[in-house]
Amino acid sequence: MSTMILTVIGGGSVNWMSGLMRDVYLLDEVEGGEIRLVDPNKEHVEAVASMLETFNKIKNKSYKISIIEDQCEALKGANFVMTTFSPGAMDAFYNDLEIPIKYGIRQPVSMTVGPCGISAALRTVSAVYELVENMEKYCPGAWLLNVTNPMSVVINAMYKAAKTVKIIGMCHEFHAFPSLMGPILGLEKPEGMGVVEYLYKWLPAQGFDYTVAGLNHFIWLTKANLNGKDMIPVIREYAENHWQIGEDDGDTNPFHNKCAAKLAMCRQFGYLPLAGDRHQIEFYPSLCNPMNGYGMKYGVSKTTVDYRRHMKAQQLQDIRDIAAGKKEVSWVTEGEEMTENMRAIINGTSNVTIVNMPNQGQISNMPMGAIVETLATVTKDGITPHMSGDLPGSVGTLCRLHADIHELTVQAALQGDRRLVVEALSLDPSSGCADFSELGKLADELINANKQWLPRFFK
Repeated sequence: MSTMILTVIGGGSVNWMSGLMRDVYLLDEVEGGEIRLVDPNKEHVEAVASMLETFNKIKNKSYKISIIEDQCEALKGANFVMTTFSPGAMDAFYNDLEIPIKYGIRQPVSMTVGPCGISAALRTVSAVYELVENMEKYCPGAWLLNVTNPMSVVINAMYKAAKTVKIIGMCHEFHAFPSLMGPILGLEKPEGMGVVEYLYKWLPAQGFDYTVAGLNHFIWLTKANLNGKDMIPVIREYAENHWQIGEDDGDTNPFHNKCAAKLAMCRQFGYLPLAGDRHQIEFYPSLCNPMNGYGMKYGVSKTTVDYRRHMKAQQLQDIRDIAAGKKEVSWVTEGEEMTENMRAIINGTSNVTIVNMPNQGQISNMPMGAIVETLATVTKDGITPHMSGDLPGSVGTLCRLHADIHELTVQAALQGDRRLVVEALSLDPSSGCADFSELGKLADELINANKQWLPRFFK
């Protein structure tokens, strides 16, 4: 494939587009074609388009850069579609995160589970379902590469609409693995090595055989053998002897991961979770409540909407500076698994990656069809998940509960059914911080606050 058509839904994402598009431009297999950007934020999408024109000149590529308002027009004949969007963006995100506080529920991130995650899902599910319906009409058989959250419910909705479209849900949380395996097992990532090479090539070459399984933002290391020796007892011993990984350097960045929560969970359950603590504690209200400063005891601080707004403003300025030639572009790969999957599809080769997809038996004690996260191999013909066995003990129990909540949430969003929203809220462990009789009121307040992005609830 010397040319391709790539459509990006959320093409004005200042968070994703700089690094992601650099890796797209490092696909030597592709000379050009067209990159179509779809995004209601005119200011952001125009800045991204200017940056891509600059990339064309620097890398001597011939991509036509198009900003297209009509989604269906943008999908026509596309080979790949990327989704990097959130309906309502920061305004809706503020409602998701702040309204539940009035009811006693304070979450640090709001991208996965709990009332905040359920509210975000309601805004996103119908949009991605309709996107896949449109893809089946305008670019059947194309690949859909998703980084949009809440990942589990988004992928669930996408697969419900898919017939020929091939869907990959990808998350970066596994990229923290080197920072765990270095201190715990001495498997330090060699200097200058990319994280993808480390995860899928270097570790196996050292004789490290491992299994990763669970739900998005809640994946666990369930097998770890080094040259035939079981390393799980070594990891447990490390957790028993350490409160966190590394010294407390006073870094207050909410994205900084001290790993205290994951070590606490390893002490309690015997297995090490791998996603960032800020996501993981949303699965366990006992790790995020007034007794522990809403996670601050474990080094987790809230990622506020104001913080995200400031971060996006800086990211937008960086993109403008790149477009104007004021900021140098580093052409060292970001190690995006999304583009490594594209490379395998284009070349007719294979790529091992971390994937969110329906359970086909890769996790043997999860419901068939539930969206799970495991390693998988991607080829031009599709995705083959790696068999991962059972999720251990109560980890499996909680994952099965959340799989049920995810399905309820998707049905609620697609049907515009307020009653199902209340049922999902009632099942979610984080709702235990609220009064049961007020969950209906919480549902109504979230739905009404985000009314403009929830048309199915107001037919």
